[in-house]
Amino acid sequence: MAVTTESSDEFTNQNATPPTIMDSITNGGRVRFAKVTFTQGAAAGDATSTVDLIDLPAGKVRFLGNMSNLVFSAFGAARTLDIGWLAHVDQDGVAVVADADGLDDGIDVSAAGRVTLGTNIAVTNGDSHVFQSRGGVTLQATVLVDTIPAAATIEGVIAYTFD
Repeated sequence: MAVTTESSDEFTNQNATPPTIMDSITNGGRVRFAKVTFTQGAAAGDATSTVDLIDLPAGKVRFLGNMSNLVFSAFGAARTLDIGWLAHVDQDGVAVVADADGLDDGIDVSAAGRVTLGTNIAVTNGDSHVFQSRGGVTLQATVLVDTIPAAATIEGVIAYTFD
């Protein structure tokens, strides 16, 4: 074996002559945080009940899983939570199907805890996912196996890059 010196694609693009211009969600974009605060109402919700967490803005947006965290109360034995997105229309006018567990799959919420999003699923591109939409994208949580109890809570932040 030998010592090697390699470069990322982004480094190579920056240092090309002339430089290759990258979009702002790849290099130089601003990281934004959306606060999430949810409390289940007075009645429990059945299995497959959903919680709309946030709407990402229209345009090209990079979800940053490794910077997005949720803290939750105990939902009860065997309960899990999926995090995904609702159907939307991409920038070319093509319908994008919903993916209920596209960002995280099977988060154990039986006891109170905390999760960094993307840890229960291999989110593409290093815990990030690029959305391109005409009207924005709703991120949603789905409770599986059993009910979401009355007064259950979900709080945290969702991080994304958008310019």
